[in-house]
This record gives sequence, structure tokens and C-alpha cells, in this order.
Amino acid sequence: MKKLGLVPAILAIAVSLSFDADAKGRVHSSHTHASSGSPSHASDSHASDSHVGSTVRSSISRHRTDDNQAGTATANGTAGSSANAEDDAKLRRIREERAAARAKAEAENTAARNAQIASDEEKRRQLLEQAALRAEEEQKRKDAAAVLKNRELAMLERQQRQAAWEARCQIKPVMSDEEIATCKEVWGSAAR
Repeated sequence: MKKLGLVPAILAIAVSLSFDADAKGRVHSSHTHASSGSPSHASDSHASDSHVGSTVRSSISRHRTDDNQAGTATANGTAGSSANAEDDAKLRRIREERAAARAKAEAENTAARNAQIASDEEKRRQLLEQAALRAEEEQKRKDAAAVLKNRELAMLERQQRQAAWEARCQIKPVMSDEEIATCKEVWGSAAR
């Protein structure tokens, strides 16, 4: 729009400059022709007028061409504006589709991540339960082993006491009454 306003102003300046140049040329040529007294003064001024006329006509035709081009550009600009609007709408739609696809992918990733976290938590819980069961079984086994060991130790201790008790009685070919009483006591009663 600003270009359309500048074109007539530039043309007006160009025309006025060409008129000024032609006028100066006519004044200068009329002075030189007047001093020489040449009869061609009329033809020079006519030639200058025809030159000015052709300059004005070409300026006007250029102005009309510029106006036509500007009108075409305006029409094209309107068509271009609608094309640009369509392109903008397409770009906006493409951006929205991409944003929607990104949001969907992020939602799927988040859901998959949450499912993976839940699965990992379940596995960890199961592993902890299994570890607790193994620890409990190990403790039961250790307790059973300890009870068995305690029984064996108790039996061994009893056997040692019995052996010590029995060692009190040594059978000899000749024994005193006291040794015979001790042997009766050892073989007649249980170990203490």
C-alpha cells in the first residue's frame, strides 16, 4: 500500500524535473537562437515540446503499468494472502498434529514407565518375601541344627560322666571291701 502512494509522487517529481529541464533548455535555446537570428527557433521549441510530451506520455504509461502491476499485485496479494492464510492454517494444523502426536507418545511413555515401575515394585516385593522366607527357613534349619548339636553334646557329656563314674570301679583280682562297695554302687545305680 505504501508503494502505491510513492509511485505517483515519484512520477510527479520526475515529470516536474523533466519539465524544468525542458524549460531551461528552451530558454537557453531561445536565447541562443534569438541572438543568432535563426528561423529554426520555432522548430526547436516544437521539438522540445514534443520531447516533453513524449516524456510525459512515457511517464504516464509507466505510471499506468505500475498501477496495473500494483493492482495485479494487490489482487495477487489478496490471493497471496488467502494462500498465505491457507499455508498458515496448514502449518498450524501440522504443528497441532505433531504436538498431539508428541503428547500421545509422552502419555504412552509415561504409562509404560508407570507400568514398569509397578512391575519392578512387585518384583522387589516378591524378592523381599522370598528372601524373608529363605531367611526364616535358614533360621529354622540353624535352630534345628543347634538343637541336634545340643542333644549330641548332652549325650556326649552323659557318656563322659558315665565313663568317669564307671572308671571309679576297677576290677582287680584282689579288691578291698571299700573297692567292692564302690563297684556295687557304680554297677548298681545310674551315673550321676
